[in-house]
Amino acid sequence: EGIHQVPVGPIHAGVIEPGHFRFHVQGETVVRLEERLGYVHKGIESLMQGVGFEQGARLAARTSGDATVAYAIAFAHAAEAALGVQPPPRAAYLRALMAELERLANHFGDIGAICNDASFALMHAQCGILRERTLRAADACFGHRLMMDCVAPGGVARDLAADGGKAVAALLREVRARFPALVELYDNTASLQDRTVGTGIVRKELARQFGAGGYVGRACGLRFDARRTPGYAPYDRLQFEVPALDEGDVNARVWIRIREVEQSLSLIEQIMTELPGGALRAELGALGEASEGLGFAESFRGDVLAWLRIEDGRIARCHLRDPSWFQWPLLEAAIEGNIVADFPICNKSFNCSYSGHDL
Repeated sequence: EGIHQVPVGPIHAGVIEPGHFRFHVQGETVVRLEERLGYVHKGIESLMQGVGFEQGARLAARTSGDATVAYAIAFAHAAEAALGVQPPPRAAYLRALMAELERLANHFGDIGAICNDASFALMHAQCGILRERTLRAADACFGHRLMMDCVAPGGVARDLAADGGKAVAALLREVRARFPALVELYDNTASLQDRTVGTGIVRKELARQFGAGGYVGRACGLRFDARRTPGYAPYDRLQFEVPALDEGDVNARVWIRIREVEQSLSLIEQIMTELPGGALRAELGALGEASEGLGFAESFRGDVLAWLRIEDGRIARCHLRDPSWFQWPLLEAAIEGNIVADFPICNKSFNCSYSGHDL
């Protein structure tokens, strides 16, 4: 009695992916949320069957475009595991550079968008500038703003541009000059804190039950990061921390992003200092034997997993798993007890991938 439904989507107000949300509300309070996804199903797994590694890598990189580097690395790791190939050291470092640039760009975009959903447009504009600077630096380094198709099985398809080091150095200087003031602005704006603190809480035991990674899990105290556990090159030779908080609310998810930005800046600096010379790509060798491989990478959302089976030199099957698979169900739990108006800010603090889920 007194419960009514509010349907939202799948078409939303903005250039965003489609998904349907059905709110069961009592007054303004959400008592239940049901999500329906699948509107961007692309048939990735079917398209993978029978193709070669080059086409397979292109498909993997387009599973969720905002994490194209992470998907490409996970797919490359799976292919290399299946074939017993080790990428050259320079390739591993360049992959990490691309991954950290991708992480920076997405975290800047998310921090600004979360604040924008609380009607604090200044943070949105300033974070948008830093995101654009990061994308331009990526373009200067690798010839593509999203660095799509720059990672390939066996190594990388592109080397760092001749003036790439200068572009990276300029980016680090600008972010370090501007970002601390934005963090202080976020932390000292009472009206903004009123919208983020205590909103959309995910309980730690629920996050652990669903195996949530990325900032969703780390905001609940779960420190899992695929770069460290089980780890992969070159992160096993780089120094970084995995930030974690226990509150599990929108504010905690923002602060995890802020701390990860700081860690990424340090990682990029280490990568540029230690970047080795040498080959960019290893030969994949004979492709006759049937084999299987498992790979993973830490995207800005969390751990991406790739599994593939090779038969007769081609991909027989390939499965890609986005971290959003384990985060979407938690959004349903997080919004319960909150008001309808807080759903956009809660949803954006998760920023789950529709495309990565729908395959």
